[in-house]
Amino acid sequence: MTREDTGARPAGPERVTTHALVFEDLTPEERGRREELVEIIVVGEVASLRSGKALREVRDRRLYRETHTNLEAWAHDACRLSRARVYQLIEFADVHEAAADQGIEVSNERMARALGVISPEHYGLVVAVTQAATGKDRPSNADLQAVGEVVRDMAAGMVEHPDTREPMPFADLPPERKAEAVTRAVQAGSRDRRDFQGTDDVKPMEYLSGLQQMGVTGALRFGPPGYWLEVMDASTGELLEGPPAATVWDAPRAWRRRHESELDRPGDA
Repeated sequence: MTREDTGARPAGPERVTTHALVFEDLTPEERGRREELVEIIVVGEVASLRSGKALREVRDRRLYRETHTNLEAWAHDACRLSRARVYQLIEFADVHEAAADQGIEVSNERMARALGVISPEHYGLVVAVTQAATGKDRPSNADLQAVGEVVRDMAAGMVEHPDTREPMPFADLPPERKAEAVTRAVQAGSRDRRDFQGTDDVKPMEYLSGLQQMGVTGALRFGPPGYWLEVMDASTGELLEGPPAATVWDAPRAWRRRHESELDRPGDA
């Protein structure tokens, strides 16, 4: 049975219509289970994992629907939890379970937040690289988060193959080479992280893809001087050659600094 209301459940008839919000009566079984879940949730920080699982069940089964239109409002009124806290607890439960499936123990919320920046498929990689880099079986959450952020950035784009130094998607590296590539980036610190992924407004390889999609032609070349980019100006037919750079990632950056303002793209007025 459903009811439309704007506040708490009225004590009168089963169905009361006022405005547009629709509430739905819970079954006695659901109502009893909801109260059990409230008790679990309000226990506090020491039971945050159970709280996260309980909140997730309330969300997934919509056990808030008798009095509220969404989980956040219900959790605020019933459990005195902020919206941010609700999703922190749910994330803890999600990460804990995904990690447990891989034999990884997530012992606290800070560790869950450190791993939460990456997809579950990379949990094992982050833990293994962090352990190797720090020499600790149980590295700090800060170390895990630092490595996790490196993996997140690398997974989002292109990386250098450890042997050939040619650019390729991170996902295409064999598992053992992923660990090697991440370890190299972590050991070299912020400089290698910038080389792998970049802090540019547009990542180097994405910039080249953008030129290609606009019909611009060119080539990324290499030789004894280093790596350099050549791009054909569509309006003049002139080949705009960039200066040599140390890496394939720096070649587009060097070309942009020298020539970007000169380039006429196909279709430009």
